[in-house]
Amino acid sequence: MKPLLNTWLRLRITLLLCLFSFLFLVVLVRAYQLQVLQSHKLAALAEQQYQRIVPLVPKRGVLYDRKKEEMAISAEVDSVFAQPAKVEKKQRAAQKIGVILGKRREVLLKKLREEKPFVWLERGISPHQRAAIEALKIEGIDFLKEAKRFYPQGEIGSQVIGFAGVDSQGLEGVELGYDEFIRGEPGFILIPKDALGRTITPQIPGVRHSEEGCEVILTIDKNIQYIAERELKKAIQACSAKGGMVMVMNPKTGEILAMSAQPSFDPNHFSSYPAYLRKNRTLTDTFEPGSTFKVFPLAAALEERVASPRDIFFCEKGSYTVGDKIIHDVGKHGWLSLEEIIKVSSNIGVSKVGKKLGRGKLYHYLKEFGFGSKTGIDLPGEVAGFLPPPRSWSEVGLANISFGQGVSLTALQLTTALAAIANGGVMMRPYVVKAVMERQGNILKENRPKVMRRVISQETAKTVASILRTVTQEGGTGKAACLSEYETAGKTGTAQKASSTGRGYSDKRIGSFMGFAPADNPQLVITVIIDEPQGTSYGGVVAAPTFKAIGEQVLPYIGVYPKGVTYLVQATPKHSPSSLLSGVDQKTIKPPDQVSAKEVSGEPGVMPDFSGKTLRQVILSAQKLGLDLKFVGSGKAVAQTPAPGQILQGEGQGIVRFQPAM
Repeated sequence: MKPLLNTWLRLRITLLLCLFSFLFLVVLVRAYQLQVLQSHKLAALAEQQYQRIVPLVPKRGVLYDRKKEEMAISAEVDSVFAQPAKVEKKQRAAQKIGVILGKRREVLLKKLREEKPFVWLERGISPHQRAAIEALKIEGIDFLKEAKRFYPQGEIGSQVIGFAGVDSQGLEGVELGYDEFIRGEPGFILIPKDALGRTITPQIPGVRHSEEGCEVILTIDKNIQYIAERELKKAIQACSAKGGMVMVMNPKTGEILAMSAQPSFDPNHFSSYPAYLRKNRTLTDTFEPGSTFKVFPLAAALEERVASPRDIFFCEKGSYTVGDKIIHDVGKHGWLSLEEIIKVSSNIGVSKVGKKLGRGKLYHYLKEFGFGSKTGIDLPGEVAGFLPPPRSWSEVGLANISFGQGVSLTALQLTTALAAIANGGVMMRPYVVKAVMERQGNILKENRPKVMRRVISQETAKTVASILRTVTQEGGTGKAACLSEYETAGKTGTAQKASSTGRGYSDKRIGSFMGFAPADNPQLVITVIIDEPQGTSYGGVVAAPTFKAIGEQVLPYIGVYPKGVTYLVQATPKHSPSSLLSGVDQKTIKPPDQVSAKEVSGEPGVMPDFSGKTLRQVILSAQKLGLDLKFVGSGKAVAQTPAPGQILQGEGQGIVRFQPAM
């Protein structure tokens, strides 16, 4: 009996030992889990239990144009807050502060009665308002510095830049697309809590200030953007149009120099404008292009060698039946060469070119030119447009697409496609941001010119450019776009707008012109679109003059002058970092060797150096020296022919060109 008892005792002891060992192991594993594996998570939870975090608006990075002119900045402003438990005479405080802030007393009183240790009364107040509130000397009312976004250029480039909300979150444009770089590191206020979770009103709240975001340098040139917007507004006003769009691109690099849709908005007060004005409509809104689209079937036909510039087509005297539809031309043309078809913009002629090319080949080249696909620009919101598959093209559909009906596209797509022709058949990816930089100057992201693909051969592109020159010459539909003393190539367009019911077309029109210059070495591609002009709606009338006005101001500005002109000024951009601002605007233009740095002394019949002189000064000098001069432009002299120091012989007339100060 005794041995049995001893065995039972040993068994019990062993079981208890195993049990306690197991429990100890469980405790050990749990302790390791809490102390090692979940330590950071639990520490954060503990911190939340005894601290409340109030976020502060981060300071966003500066946005510059290509010449380091500020387009968007974040400035420190005062925000006023209250610690309600410390405010004694709440009604009196709400009344006096409300008068200063322009807020209702009841609104502020409700905040001051909240059982919170911290409430915002108003964010982003003026220095005058802060001084007035401080003068009240109310216990429990204090201030914090926060960042507020400002756009010093107002409407200029607003749709490209976009805007940021009151919480410093990018909402449109570059502000949205590059928000992860721009927004910065937000700061915060720490409010302590007691063991029961009740907030404790501190003497001075703990504050961690925000860190500024990265700087962004755009491809946009503020001055070119201003010129483009100003001239577009003039055109819209002149023909009482609903609105319009304009784009200026460097075809060799894909850089966007200007991009705008009008009416526009002021990002400093973005909430006062409807949503459709705040978006970048050059890449979000589609339209049927009309006759500007004829350039691309032309390029395809030349590339495939199904037609040559001298091939002739019978244009049916202005009326041509295709299927169950009748295609009309503005003029009653007979036999026209391919070159003449583009020059006078014959729908019938182009429809016959499209038929000769065929559905498959035409569709292939239109896709290669980027229609029906996004360009890949570094901005949010781009749409692909619509290019129906060739299997759905009827005989009428093939004809319509050949002259720009039944297909929809964006102003960006149209500009990028023409830029490929201007660039010798090579399509470049469009972009609006050159670089993203840390405040220390380190480059985090840099966009460089990127070839997307070769669309047509260089020989074909040269032939197309030659044909497009005729459009701006005598007898062409785009004569009003011809730039003075620059070879100009382009195409007019007039398109019906689709009906709001989704079936057929309305009586509303879109007039457009797209082109490039100088035609033999393109530096700019400019697209102008006028939406619903009143009266005459032809692109050659409502849009072509705007192309001319923009081109004649921008080309000299970027250092591109007519042949034979002496350069008087050096176009080195102010503040431009050489590593980032490569492109046409950074070229230093050197004067001819025979021109000395010093101004040529005034002698009768000898051209002096007029560089930088006003029109009045030049006129007085010319009268004094007996020079017969022609004056072009206004502002200050930027170019002249002949060169300084040369004799103006015989009956020759000298030319002095002026440009307004930017």
